[in-house]
Amino acid sequence: MGTVDERQLRAIMRTATVRNKSLLLVSNLIEIAIGRDPILTESEVHNIRQSLTDNERRECAAILRGSLSFCVIDAEHRYNAVTNRLTMLDGYFSLAAEYRQFESFLNELCLKKDRDINERLRERAVSVGRSELYSYNITTKEESDGNKFIALALSDRDLALISEVTQDVVREASGLKAVTQVIRDVTKECTGLIDSVVESIDSLETRVREGILMTKCVLYDIDSDGWSEERAILSQDGDPLLTMMEALVDYDDIVFNEALYKNIMRSMGHEISIA
Repeated sequence: MGTVDERQLRAIMRTATVRNKSLLLVSNLIEIAIGRDPILTESEVHNIRQSLTDNERRECAAILRGSLSFCVIDAEHRYNAVTNRLTMLDGYFSLAAEYRQFESFLNELCLKKDRDINERLRERAVSVGRSELYSYNITTKEESDGNKFIALALSDRDLALISEVTQDVVREASGLKAVTQVIRDVTKECTGLIDSVVESIDSLETRVREGILMTKCVLYDIDSDGWSEERAILSQDGDPLLTMMEALVDYDDIVFNEALYKNIMRSMGHEISIA
């Protein structure tokens, strides 16, 4: 048995309002979520649920919907933060892809008809590219066979911003996971009656999942059949764009923010205790 005496529980249930019953169920769930002992046993939870009429269940759902309103707003805020930063990454990734194409063009341009390198033209291209008029990094690199080629990349400032924005995406998405899990766990107490709330957060997570994938595809077509082989080659060559892309973790692989989850649950428990 939980911390509520069985006779006390029966007495409470005889006179309890729907609000009291629903808040007792949620309080029990919160205690479990933050790692404390439940205040009710599974059978007591079952009995309280069974004691609710259809009308009371609808009223319970309305009460929980009100308690969760701040969570829904928080989830929407985090979703907006993620999508805004993904839009920024789209721009940076597009620029990186354009630089890669321009790099290929410059190296092709420096080839003579006999496919030897026009070293004078190559050095001239690098010299002009280092002008203050351009915001990219350009240099000459040497391959394992001794051949040199022009390497073009984003500026150090842009790379730092990309790293910062990528970390923001992962952090906000981790928080989004925590908030949506709170909503799912609490709405279990009125399954089927708050489906619209669950559907709305499902939609947010689906759009974030797809948004991350689409941003990655700006650099590489990771959905293609031959991606595994292409990735292996890129990884072996230490491709910087691959490293940049894979720093943006897939939504399903982002670590759940457990600390935030427990903090939200504690906050709800505090609100319930003074309600």
